[in-house]
Amino acid sequence: MARNGIAAAFAAIFLIAPAWALNDSFLKDAPVSRLSKEEFDALWAFTMETLDATPDGKTVEWKATKATFTSKITLRRSFTDGALKCREVTIDSDSRDRQARGRYEFCKKGKDWEFRAPSQPAK
Repeated sequence: MARNGIAAAFAAIFLIAPAWALNDSFLKDAPVSRLSKEEFDALWAFTMETLDATPDGKTVEWKATKATFTSKITLRRSFTDGALKCREVTIDSDSRDRQARGRYEFCKKGKDWEFRAPSQPAK
């Protein structure tokens, strides 16, 4: 995935906007906008590792080394969708003056986790 695509997907994860409604102009106000490229890449790698290795019910935290930014990822549940392994997570991000919280789903295709819009609960 190209860097802009990764940035847009990551921003969707750490913001309340749905992925299909992404627009680069809102990124200037996102908590993740506080991160340098190196910190962004480190957070992305941390998130992928968390999806691979963290058990359901556990919350992990990542803090930027230079920017004032913290993100907490809570693994809510694991499930399968056909042949795909999926995870539902809650992500809380805070960059001092900018906060965001959302529930998201990722499904693993090959070695990579891909973001998808959360399923709607049955009524």
